[in-house]
Amino acid sequence: MIAVRLVLAALALLLAGPSVAQDTDLEALKKRLLPGIKGEDNRRIIDSSDFPWSAIGRVNTRIGGFCTGTVIGPRDVLTAAHCLWNRRTRNWLVPDAINFLAGYRRGEFIAHGKVVDYTLADPLLTPADGTRFRQNDWAILRLAEPIDGITGTLQLGLSGTPVREYIQAGYSKDKPHILTVDEGCRVDDAPNGQRLLFHACDAVSGDSGSPILGIAGDALVVLGVHVATGRPRSGDSVGIAIPIDSIADGVNRVP
Repeated sequence: MIAVRLVLAALALLLAGPSVAQDTDLEALKKRLLPGIKGEDNRRIIDSSDFPWSAIGRVNTRIGGFCTGTVIGPRDVLTAAHCLWNRRTRNWLVPDAINFLAGYRRGEFIAHGKVVDYTLADPLLTPADGTRFRQNDWAILRLAEPIDGITGTLQLGLSGTPVREYIQAGYSKDKPHILTVDEGCRVDDAPNGQRLLFHACDAVSGDSGSPILGIAGDALVVLGVHVATGRPRSGDSVGIAIPIDSIADGVNRVP
């Protein structure tokens, strides 16, 4: 009799639906599945067909997965280096395996860039090198044809540029077919010995390679590239980006 009562009690709980505590647990689980959201999700959908957002697009690879990239020159697209790493073969992808879709939205795009070459900060460093690699986790893709006449170009900012507001824009894992932006997010632009930029923008997987933008005067400029999400001892999620100084040095090396 006791066994029957236990079974009935269990069925009653199932039929009653999830409790408030269970709902809370589900919400917490969703957050854990999307590391990179800091507190409330502040991302909003933006029209990627209009400049300056048209200069941002998806970096697609033949092995699957995607990242975000930014047009910074007629044939140059800035992204994260780890997006070009094949973990299975432990080698860098050949350029022919990479494509860039500017202004991508729900399967459509305003320009397609075929990658013919790319520049890495240090080709000898790989994601297996930990912090040393992270400090150099950027790449510049070279396209077969110029696309800036269609997309427009976002300029790199200067070190120490006074910024009125920071913005991050990218293609997130949970919103892979639309461009979202987080406006007014906090960016710690103070110099640090790690050669990294820390921020509180809501950037998740897929946003790797996305630009950290700044409104400087009347211009919107690229001040960094998002590469990872970390969790310091404080326990709060923090975004990690490569600052403009490192990227600008690399642009000068692109042939």
